[in-house]
Amino acid sequence: MEQGFRLKNTVLLMALAAAYPLQAHALAGVAQFTAGEVNLRQADGRTIALAKGGDINSGNAIVTGSNGRAQVKFTDGGLISLQPNTEFKIANYVDRSDPKEDRFLVDLLRGSMRAITGLIGKRNRDNYKLTTTTATIGIRGSGFKVGYNPDGTLGITSELDKIEVCNQSGCIGLVAGESVRVIDSTTPPVRTSEQPKVDTPPAEKDPVVVGDKVNNSGKADIVEAVKPATTTVKADPVQRTFTNIAVAAVGTNTSGGGLFTLTTATGATSVFSDNKLLSVDNNVSGGFSKWSETGTPGPASNFKSLGNVSDANFIGWGTWVSGQREYTGTTMLDHVQYIAGRPTSATEMTALMATTATVNYTLIGSTAPIKGGVAGTLNSASFSVTFGGSTQYSFSATLNTSFGTISDSATISTATFTGTNSYIRGALIGTNGGLAGLTYAKDLGAGMITGAAAFQK
Repeated sequence: MEQGFRLKNTVLLMALAAAYPLQAHALAGVAQFTAGEVNLRQADGRTIALAKGGDINSGNAIVTGSNGRAQVKFTDGGLISLQPNTEFKIANYVDRSDPKEDRFLVDLLRGSMRAITGLIGKRNRDNYKLTTTTATIGIRGSGFKVGYNPDGTLGITSELDKIEVCNQSGCIGLVAGESVRVIDSTTPPVRTSEQPKVDTPPAEKDPVVVGDKVNNSGKADIVEAVKPATTTVKADPVQRTFTNIAVAAVGTNTSGGGLFTLTTATGATSVFSDNKLLSVDNNVSGGFSKWSETGTPGPASNFKSLGNVSDANFIGWGTWVSGQREYTGTTMLDHVQYIAGRPTSATEMTALMATTATVNYTLIGSTAPIKGGVAGTLNSASFSVTFGGSTQYSFSATLNTSFGTISDSATISTATFTGTNSYIRGALIGTNGGLAGLTYAKDLGAGMITGAAAFQK
């Protein structure tokens, strides 16, 4: 919540704090430093430029561009430093000086960062969690570095005392100086000597008394002086249009229209905001079909990616809570699930199909499967491709959801594929088919199940 004025008299501020508890405010911290393109995405979806001194609230996301860097000082004294091409969301931040109520729950969706924990982590370390697409980091100390590698794996280093890295395979503890590499959400982290490339935050300057914060000795706490933010409100997020992105999507119409699926043809037009798909126009030979998100835009947490949309090896996946399909009329769709990425080139596909091998892919991310408007869990998923030294290849996919298991296979000759039973649609993505994405749908007898999943060799 934005404040309409600032009080310089600490005594008066403390008196007001007693009458109006701090928990009524959502302030998480301030930007100590910004450089290059740094934006703040607010909970309502509005995006503003973030400048030094700008307030940052719980529920906000900080997005840095290719030349952007930012450093944030939290109200509990914690510090994070964000590198270029990073998306960092403050999912749930509560600082009430109460170990039972305090929360520091954040998401690193892409990019890299360094963190030095504050009082929340010291009061109750179990309430300090950083979540990534493949692992969760909990503290057993006070500092760490984490970053996504170009191949989509995750690098994590403990710098001060201890941290704990967990995924579906279990947890591993690190002491200061130790590093791990996380390949995916189901494979145990691997110890490594390589560290994420994250700069150390610069030293703090010009400390002053702020508000009614006190340290462990009962004396006035200090943080850097908060200066009014000079921000520019953007009317709309920056949108980019592409004609070389393959999209597979699936959605349902609860008014009796049933299931609708989409696999784009070559030349289809797709529009993105950051790495989120806004619409796709399959206006190519054979008919016109345009899909787009409608209603209130979905939160950033609904949209994940490996790389950026302009990268050769980009793959993204997400869910529109509501959408529409335009084809000889307009059909409203519920819970549209999609994958998007640059398909493997025809030249590379020809070379791959001339080989003889079976390639197994590993799940790197997925949407929550939906059945009747209820979200479930993708328990496990497998995807493999068999090349037989011909002009074709075959794929096989099995997805085990909390609603039931869906499997399909087919033999095809192009990067985009459709299952024999038309339940699974997707594409081989990136250089030499290094990635794969698919959407799935099936009625197992008690309602349609839909979802999307992304894989990597």
